[in-house]
Amino acid sequence: MKRLFTLLGVLLLLAGCTNEDSSGGKEEGKSASQESSTSSLEIKPAKLSKREQSIVNQMGIDFKTFYTVDGKVEKGESLVTSIVVYKDGDGGKEEFISFGGDNEQEHFNKALHSFQLYMEEEVAHFTMGSPDGFGKGSTIMPEKLGAFIFEQMEEEVTITKGETVYLAYLIGSSESQMSSGNHSDVKTLPESVKTAEYAVVAQLELKDNLDLKK
Repeated sequence: MKRLFTLLGVLLLLAGCTNEDSSGGKEEGKSASQESSTSSLEIKPAKLSKREQSIVNQMGIDFKTFYTVDGKVEKGESLVTSIVVYKDGDGGKEEFISFGGDNEQEHFNKALHSFQLYMEEEVAHFTMGSPDGFGKGSTIMPEKLGAFIFEQMEEEVTITKGETVYLAYLIGSSESQMSSGNHSDVKTLPESVKTAEYAVVAQLELKDNLDLKK
């Protein structure tokens, strides 16, 4: 019988990468709790060295994206990483979640993170990596998917409390051809993802720890 399962774990440390600084600012129209928070993170596509890229190429991963996180998260707040799977417009189901916190302020100094997908005939295996280790899981794919599109963040973006950044997503279809989506606004998930036959979305959020306990 086909089963859908998620395995959470913190394992080996990732190798470090050096990346350039990035900048950004706050958006208007935020709630009082957002305005009182000074948490701010700059998310930027990572620039791997030739040696690092060579290692990645030999891993046999079908789809992957690497990015850096720079900035601070205030005490009582957390950077939340999650994987959400959509099937036929079902609204999405969270299949993986990881967050720091421990009610202590967190500092990120160009910390290298990753999202990776390895595809088998009926199963998609995903991995979310960070300097602290990685978590992994898998989802059962619908039968007869004939085409895939993978979109990922290409420009740096600043995230503040209450915001979500959609790092990357994979769309699968039973059709033989697909048109590429628009991933220019990484804080908005395209409708083509929400209504897809199958989609896997990697996303980041800055949340209050109290919200995580609800």
